[in-house]
Amino acid sequence: MAGGTSDRQRQVATVADPSLPDGRQFAVTWGVPEPFGGMTSALLHRSRAFVRLAGREVDVVTFDPRPDLPAARERLARAGELIPGIRLRNLWEDLRGGPGGTAVATPRDDGASLVEHLRGDGSLAARDERFPAHAAGPSRRITTYDAGGAVLRQWTRAWDCYAEWLDGVVGDERAFAVTDSKTAAEFMARYRRPNVVSLHLVHNSHLVGPDRPWGMLRPSRRRVFAHLERFDGVVFLTERQRADAATLLGDPGNLTVVPNGIDPLDGDPAPDAERDPAAGVVLARLTTRKRVDHAIEVVRRCRDRGVPVTLTVYGDGPDAPALRRRVDDAGLGDAVTFAGHRSGAADAFADASWTLVTSTFEGSPLALAEAMARGCLPIAYDIPYGPADLIADGVDGVLVADGDLDAAADAVARLVALPAPERERMRRAARATAARHDDAHVVEAWGRVQRAAAARHGRTSPPLHVELERLRMRFRRRRLRVSVRLRGVPPGASVTITLRRRGRGALVRERRPARDGRTMWRLGERASRLVGGRHPLTCIVEVEHLGAVVEAGRVTAHPDTRSVPRRAAQRVLGRFGRRRR
Repeated sequence: MAGGTSDRQRQVATVADPSLPDGRQFAVTWGVPEPFGGMTSALLHRSRAFVRLAGREVDVVTFDPRPDLPAARERLARAGELIPGIRLRNLWEDLRGGPGGTAVATPRDDGASLVEHLRGDGSLAARDERFPAHAAGPSRRITTYDAGGAVLRQWTRAWDCYAEWLDGVVGDERAFAVTDSKTAAEFMARYRRPNVVSLHLVHNSHLVGPDRPWGMLRPSRRRVFAHLERFDGVVFLTERQRADAATLLGDPGNLTVVPNGIDPLDGDPAPDAERDPAAGVVLARLTTRKRVDHAIEVVRRCRDRGVPVTLTVYGDGPDAPALRRRVDDAGLGDAVTFAGHRSGAADAFADASWTLVTSTFEGSPLALAEAMARGCLPIAYDIPYGPADLIADGVDGVLVADGDLDAAADAVARLVALPAPERERMRRAARATAARHDDAHVVEAWGRVQRAAAARHGRTSPPLHVELERLRMRFRRRRLRVSVRLRGVPPGASVTITLRRRGRGALVRERRPARDGRTMWRLGERASRLVGGRHPLTCIVEVEHLGAVVEAGRVTAHPDTRSVPRRAAQRVLGRFGRRRR
């Protein structure tokens, strides 16, 4: 992330607080890239808050094969991202026997690949072989060796290796695992242990595009979001996203909200009188998703109107060269400055007048809360999710339509021209709004969520045996109707249908109480339009009772699109034909 917090803000005495339940704390992610983005920044921030405010150590567990973890730990500690009480653990480092060593990749002519993980003394610790899809046998094979070269263990599925390693890291103690990475979440959804309470924190929008709540799931989210009930708790950063997920996918009873926390401020930010009203900042990874080019275009339009705004961009990423060229081509070299990636860059909000949030989507942009906490006024696209959950338009910031560059330029120009007392009132309101993200409140909320997840995890589930007798899908008057008849449904059970359209990514889940083994759904027009009525649909039927979930059956078929009179006529003709035979 381009932001982060200063060392002086992190040097706060640890205070033991029983806000978190007893048990070890784990943060699960695929890796800690450098420079890292908002998800990793939020993960490390939450871990520091758990250490500092709740007195709980946190193990950050990763699965990526990077060999330079010792140097990464040193850099992260020097930047204040890793503090005493946070341990960074990695699968491949442990397979190599500890810090040190390296990984050597060797492509092969047959399309397979080989990565050899070597210990610090050069001996072979592990081989990771991947085979092409057309090859006979497993697609992957991981083998570990002792110092003498003898085989210790071998797995033909990576997840089996991950699970065995994680079992050793966790041990037999009660543990709470919060999975931040959507990549790691696919594995953690299947990792079930009696002593591990598993939660998934969703950092970004689960939908493709701005349409909500009925929209296409992102391909990277599809497998996990199709079975959110596999986690003891699923945490969203905003209420709007939680509600949208529940509308699209049904609420299995484990969906909740905890916002990202922000570091406490050391002193008061500058009052309006000490800020240049025309000076803005942007903190973001320089990637296509963040659309920093929109922020640059807003500056150009303001300058063309005679508003002498300036913008400092903190952050780095693959789009940096293109963005610099854009600034040069527009003749904005004196107006836009690239400050690069800096630890503690969020402190720039304390002196700037305004900031822009122009992403295509977010979960809840951490930089937005950090800016408001420092009295920096946000001008944000109304995207899913985050800005509209935090900003009261015209009170503590400005919301504009997604992609509306003229409206964003108008908002900047208005804030620059606003009388100082009115801007100061908005800055105070922004700080009050951001107080909801105070670490103490956020850690307390995590304590409530983890206790509820532990209660759900500890439920004993009776055996459940249900059979699907009949399933019908009909599409009439632009709405899809699904009727199900089941055998063996106990009183008080609920039935969930999952509708999937192959190859398109459409997925809708609906949950209803079961009544005498019969349940009927009539989807709304938007949900029906999403899955469609003229293509084969797969309908999966699941029954839940007292914590036990069983798949009763699945049917793939074209929905019946015949009208009621036509269906009745064909039924009569069919009977008549049978009689004649």
